[in-house]
Amino acid sequence: MSELMAAWRAKKAQEEVDLHERLRAAVLTGQVEIYTDQRMLDFQGSPVHNSWDHLIPLTALMLLALAVLLATGVAIGIVAMTLGALIHLLGIKYFIAWRIRTRTIAYVLQSAAHWRQIWTLGGIAILVRDGGEPPCYAPRGDWHKFVRRNLYDFAHPAPPEAEETPPVEVLPP
Repeated sequence: MSELMAAWRAKKAQEEVDLHERLRAAVLTGQVEIYTDQRMLDFQGSPVHNSWDHLIPLTALMLLALAVLLATGVAIGIVAMTLGALIHLLGIKYFIAWRIRTRTIAYVLQSAAHWRQIWTLGGIAILVRDGGEPPCYAPRGDWHKFVRRNLYDFAHPAPPEAEETPPVEVLPP
């Protein structure tokens, strides 16, 4: 019985790797978009979190404002620090979202295990570009079915739900 379970697990693991490869190829060719939610992925312990993304922009802006303060005087230096703080408050979320998105896409395309790890965390969605299908959201959506349905691989047989059946004529009684 344990050999059957081991064979079944190996088959499922290989199927997940194949589906991940299909998804990876679709992302790299631009067929599929991956969207991220920074609020769900940017926390201590997340594999795509980097605390330097929060610290370096503020430090750079404040050092620049300090240089302006030392070069020009107190009044212009205070204005420069205020502008630096406003730029940080209003613009840092877009910078961090961009960094999280690029790091997440690179991370999930490395392996099926990385994809599974981020999918269970949530905060990502996959969407077929130029398709009528709604996006598949993590962790509630089933990305396996999404890939089978939308990313048909010609090396594998067509999934049963992808095959279209001809319309049936209904004759009046």
